[in-house]
Amino acid sequence: MADEKPTTETVAAPAKVAEVTEPVTPPVVEEVFDKDRAMNTIHALREIEKQARKDAKELEQFKAEKAKRDEAEMTELQRIQKAANEREAENAKLKADILRRDVIAETGLPAIFADRLKGETKEDMLNDAQELAKLLPTMKVAPHVPLTNPANASTRETEAQKRERLFGKQGNVFDDMEAIKASGGGVFMKGAK
Repeated sequence: MADEKPTTETVAAPAKVAEVTEPVTPPVVEEVFDKDRAMNTIHALREIEKQARKDAKELEQFKAEKAKRDEAEMTELQRIQKAANEREAENAKLKADILRRDVIAETGLPAIFADRLKGETKEDMLNDAQELAKLLPTMKVAPHVPLTNPANASTRETEAQKRERLFGKQGNVFDDMEAIKASGGGVFMKGAK
């Protein structure tokens, strides 16, 4: 047996050990509240905020001074070009606003959607407005009730006519006692008609 070589049948493969690796969380240690330390932290944070405000103001001053220096260093041609660019940008914005207004009026969309229209040309904006209109629910238009009599445009509807049109014909409930008795309502005293 000493001369025998081990075969695969006689040698067992080492068993795989299933390793479960769960994250190890350190135990939570509750800190005891220390009022003095908390107040010191609050005061330190307030000082940092004060310094940050001062730094922000100082930065704005530096930026303004740099802009003034840059403006002073510009040549006359550069100033004119800058002004022209600003005017062109303003002109383009105004033209786009006018196009949007025209498209809104043409398509009947609410004016609130004017800023949402996309496109450079009127056709592009019209296509976008039509796509937007498809997404909106259709609004039912209330029937038009004329305030004047169509036969005589000079007479206006009176308050009584308006009330009768809106609420129906109203009458005095005490006018027809027999109808009240027939419907089973009311309190009737002796001698009442």
